[in-house]
Amino acid sequence: MEDKKAILRVENASRLFGSLRAVDGLSFEVYEGEIFGIAGPNGSGKTTLMNIITQVIPPNSGHIFFHDKPIHKMPSHKICHEGIGRTFQNPTVFESLSILDNMIIGSTFGKNHNRLQSNMDKIKEVLDFVNLDKPLDRIAGKLLVNDKKKLMMAIALIAEPSLLILDEPCAGLNISEAKESIELIRKIGEKGITVMLIEHNMQVLMNISDRVMIMDAGKKLCMGPPSHVCTNELVIEKYLGKRTAKGVKDIAES
Repeated sequence: MEDKKAILRVENASRLFGSLRAVDGLSFEVYEGEIFGIAGPNGSGKTTLMNIITQVIPPNSGHIFFHDKPIHKMPSHKICHEGIGRTFQNPTVFESLSILDNMIIGSTFGKNHNRLQSNMDKIKEVLDFVNLDKPLDRIAGKLLVNDKKKLMMAIALIAEPSLLILDEPCAGLNISEAKESIELIRKIGEKGITVMLIEHNMQVLMNISDRVMIMDAGKKLCMGPPSHVCTNELVIEKYLGKRTAKGVKDIAES
């Protein structure tokens, strides 16, 4: 991946909550076209990192660049217009609106500022892609968790992002639903969209990611290909443990 161009660059970014450094001087790059996984213990700063990238909360210091353009002072909606999409661990949709209205709203925040009231073909194409087979007039709040997650993904994709940030896409799903979600992420990557995701299931993360960054106490503990990360002594000691490390090593090398 070293010969690829960085789509996202984070330089010495920090975020404090009182005296707690949730993200502490963190620097890394995400390359165009890769699936970049992030893991680490609870409280290690993973979601806070995604929140400062997308300006849900601002960083206290540091710089963030998307396609070499500084975005760390942009409001969230302009970052979305630049081509960064985002999903959340808990399904986040417009509960009182229909699937169709959710998709129309999502389209207005795309990098092309599209309004898709008349582009039903595109809406249906994206909903088919995420395998959400529900009537367009179904109220989003009445969907089950897995279908809400599919709709949340569709809302992000209708905006045509070049970078898609996913916060624990498999959380709350059963085994078959999680497998479907993993295959969808692979398909998204095959479409040329760069993916950055948090995932606690290391077997999933090591299987799907081109590179993995392990965070601890707001800092980068280790970063590299899955086969390198799962054999790092600090990662084994502080996060994986020997038994889990052996299992994910076998997956990484398969």
